Amino acid sequence: MNATHAPRKHKHNTFCAFCRSPRRVQRKRNINFVNIVGSALMAGIVTLLLWRALDPRGFVVFVILLAGAELFVQLRWRLSIVCRTCGFDPILYMKNPDAAAGKVKERLDQRRQDPASLLSRPLNLPSVAPERAEELEKIALAKAEKRRGGLVSKSI
Repeated sequence: MNATHAPRKHKHNTFCAFCRSPRRVQRKRNINFVNIVGSALMAGIVTLLLWRALDPRGFVVFVILLAGAELFVQLRWRLSIVCRTCGFDPILYMKNPDAAAGKVKERLDQRRQDPASLLSRPLNLPSVAPERAEELEKIALAKAEKRRGGLVSKSI
């Protein structure tokens, strides 16, 4: 094996974007050729066991096994993305930052209530300057007032 070509790792070492804690994330997001071949072999074996010969119904078994493999790989990747320390979810953050912030707040509140977390390593959370906190509060109030006075109906 050439020294310049390292074997591809299944997990990637990274840091949480919010609390900066080290973590490992799955690289594989979708199934690959090896998973397809494995599903085909397993479908062939199941088909031979059930119908004693290769049967067209084995294709249905193959599709079910392929869907199961895809579901498993995507769930494993999705669960590895969420930070176990602070609860930050980058996928949810891209879709809805307020919901992601709510989940992080909920997780940090749970961590404050848990006596075992007193002995664990402290989090490296980002700090917010008091001026910026006031600006963010004003923005939140402005958003809340916009929602209160919306139109009820356009059929006037």
